[in-house]
Amino acid sequence: MAAKKSRKPTTKVQKEEKAPVVEVPVEESESEVEDVEEVVEEEDEEDMEEIPEPIPLEDLDESDIDDEDGDLVTEQRITVNNEAALTRLTEDLKLKDLPWIETLTVTSSKPVEVEDVHDDMARELAFYQQALEAVHIAREKIQEAGVPFSRPDDYYAEMLKSDEHMAKVRQRLLDQAGKVKASDDAKRQRELKKFGKKVQVEKQLERQKQKSDMLDKIKLLKRKRKDGSGGDFTLDDDFDIELENADSRTKRAKPELQKNKKRIMKDTKYGHGGKKRHSKSNTSESSSALGGYNKMKGRPLYLGKGKAKGAAGQRPGKAKRQAMRNKK
Repeated sequence: MAAKKSRKPTTKVQKEEKAPVVEVPVEESESEVEDVEEVVEEEDEEDMEEIPEPIPLEDLDESDIDDEDGDLVTEQRITVNNEAALTRLTEDLKLKDLPWIETLTVTSSKPVEVEDVHDDMARELAFYQQALEAVHIAREKIQEAGVPFSRPDDYYAEMLKSDEHMAKVRQRLLDQAGKVKASDDAKRQRELKKFGKKVQVEKQLERQKQKSDMLDKIKLLKRKRKDGSGGDFTLDDDFDIELENADSRTKRAKPELQKNKKRIMKDTKYGHGGKKRHSKSNTSESSSALGGYNKMKGRPLYLGKGKAKGAAGQRPGKAKRQAMRNKK
């Protein structure tokens, strides 16, 4: 603003609607000008706060719509639907001169119509049928254009996951399956071991009972013989023989004939007669029978260190200790 010398230059700050005019002399200090500007800004903010924000009509209640005081101001938003301009822009955006293979645009033969739009299954089925129809149409057009679209048999494209990653996943699955199988096998073996131990204990108890019964019968028989009661020494139907007399009678009936030393030496040297050739050759029976094999046969014997006097002997095994306890 140009200022004349006859008048003091002033600065006018006005509001758009009934804003007060404040005159500030130019010769005044800059701090006073800043104070005046702050006052004007505060007044503008107060005026802006007084203007309420517009509220959509659908968000109001019936009680709010009743305008008894006359302070409710309604505004109508103007919507523009310029169909001619929209159609013209759509035609401009279309690619008219390009072949179909460049765009691959397919339009379904009929629009999608769903009776109940809130039915998810019906809506998804309609979308699926529309997409399937578009695929058939596109396949026919691609075949007409002579463009290959199938993957060759000798072409192996890399998957989303690399082969190394899938190999690790496959190996992890195999390891998990192996662990599950091993766990099942171990569980089955534990069950079989428990069952086998149970059967073994029952068998041992049965044998101990039979042995104790037999010993009781023998003791009773010997006691009767010692008393000299004579007669029949039968205790029951399954024990009806005289043990000692039976043993002595069998010894007297069949005496064992022993060979003299001369006969034994000749048999050892010359054999027992018969065929002597190929006596050391293998036969089918000797080849299949491996019971006579001894790994120590033919090896020199080395004398080891003798056992120290007073040294403790080797502890017998579990089965031998069990047998020793049963004898007692």
